[in-house]
Amino acid sequence: MPLSLPALVSPPAKRAGILAVLAACFVAGCGVMALISQSGCSIGQSGSSASTEPAKATVSKFLEAIKRGDEVLASSMLTKLARAKTEELGISVAPPVQATAIYSIQDCEMVGEADDLVHVSTNWTDTDAEGFTSTDSVVWVVRLDPEGWRVVGMAMRIFDDMAPLLLNFEDPEDMLAKQELVAEELQKRADKDAQTAAKETKNPQTARSANPAQKVE
Repeated sequence: MPLSLPALVSPPAKRAGILAVLAACFVAGCGVMALISQSGCSIGQSGSSASTEPAKATVSKFLEAIKRGDEVLASSMLTKLARAKTEELGISVAPPVQATAIYSIQDCEMVGEADDLVHVSTNWTDTDAEGFTSTDSVVWVVRLDPEGWRVVGMAMRIFDDMAPLLLNFEDPEDMLAKQELVAEELQKRADKDAQTAAKETKNPQTARSANPAQKVE
């Protein structure tokens, strides 16, 4: 069975959205790390709504393909190098998702001196089998290649107390390498929560032992 981008790491507790479990990578190369500095985006001075519409359309096609499980279409929305790399490692870019999943495309920003990179802000909302609904915010990096605007990477916040994490679709080897680091962080937090819960359970018993009830004669 092929790997999938959203299956590279386990999700934090009570986060059901597909994008919540996308692998988190501090990437190098292709300018992704340097270009993403915030979790949202807006139309800046270097771009206009008209010039960024094609990039937004690409992201819309990409997310719609993921929602439908259309591997061929989703892959075609990646850059040529990203397609080659993910196919080489057998990584799926359109894994099965809940039928309840919905997405919305927000604002975007043209970045880079050559006006060939756009940040597209999106929200993905999903409901798990237990009825818990979560919404994840993701900024997609879309680049103008010879074949048109294509998705090259993304940024999202996995942990609320950490900076947004970055993913470079053109470097899936690095994604797989970082999988362990993210999994370790998740395990560390789970262990800490378990220890806290154990202490809260133990303390009342300790208090009762230290202050036994007086015997009534």
